[in-house]
Formats: sequence, structure tokens, C-alpha cells
Amino acid sequence: MKKGFTLIEILIVIAIIGILATIVLVSLNGARKKANIVKAQVEIRQIYNGISMLNLDSDEWLAHKEPEEVEPGASGNEICGDGCAYSLGDDEVGLLNNDSSDPYDNWDGPYINTIIDPWGNEYFFDTDYNYNQHMGLPGDKWVVVVGSYGPDGAGLNEYNADDIIYIVAE
Repeated sequence: MKKGFTLIEILIVIAIIGILATIVLVSLNGARKKANIVKAQVEIRQIYNGISMLNLDSDEWLAHKEPEEVEPGASGNEICGDGCAYSLGDDEVGLLNNDSSDPYDNWDGPYINTIIDPWGNEYFFDTDYNYNQHMGLPGDKWVVVVGSYGPDGAGLNEYNADDIIYIVAE
């Protein structure tokens, strides 16, 4: 009598290995998405800390804005790269370089080391972010935020509940 595996037994083993591999890959993909969200949250907090250090040194916020000032309903005040007046990396903003045309007093930067989120989009700073509207809630709640457009990468004027934000001032 011959000892060995039948073709059916081998196919069953291959199918089980395939199912287990699929489960592992799905779990890995979910973990990668969560890791990117956590990375964005950490980097947003670092940008906020950079804004705070700029404020401590110069008594100003990014692009020479008044600290803690919420600008309800303002338009075109976002600092976000493409489609905005400024990018977080621009000299006028003050995070990476001192403003050459209107220097910040006591500038001691650079204050941050990244302006790009894990999905390849620039982080944003907005002094008129309508929290309720963008999160699908009723009414208006205007706040100042530092954020990322999140995994969906929606851009300017496409804020949504996918955004990852840190509220700086209310």
C-alpha cells in the first residue's frame, strides 16, 4: 500500500493557506490605514507645536495672523498649498523660514519638519473652519484648525468628516 497525499488533500491544504493569507493581508491593510491616521495626528500636533513656538517667539501666528483669532466665514484665508494663498512651507508663513519681506520678530525656526501628510497632500491651517458643517452636524461652529484632508485626500472647499483635525482655537 502506497503512502502519500491525494490530490484532494493537497488542494484543500492550498485553499486553507490561501484563505489564511487573504485574512492576513486584509488585516495588514487595515493596520496600515490606522497607522497612517495616527501618523497624521502626530504630525498635526507637531505643526500645532510649531505654531505655538512661532507665537512664543514673535507674538504672531502663521502668515502674520493674530494669535487665537477665529475669522468666521472668511474666504481665501486657508494655508494649504495648491489653491491657497500660501503653503505651510512658504517664507511668509514662518514655519520653515523667516519671512524675507516682513521678518518675524525673534524668529528662531524652523519650527516643523514636514508639511505633507501620509497620503501625499499638504497639511492645512484654517482660521474659519466650520466644524459642524464639515462634520455633518447642524448649525455653525467656527474654529481655527490644523489638519489633513485625510485618506480620501479631498482638497480645498471639499472638507468633510474624513478630515483629521486639531482644533487650535474656538
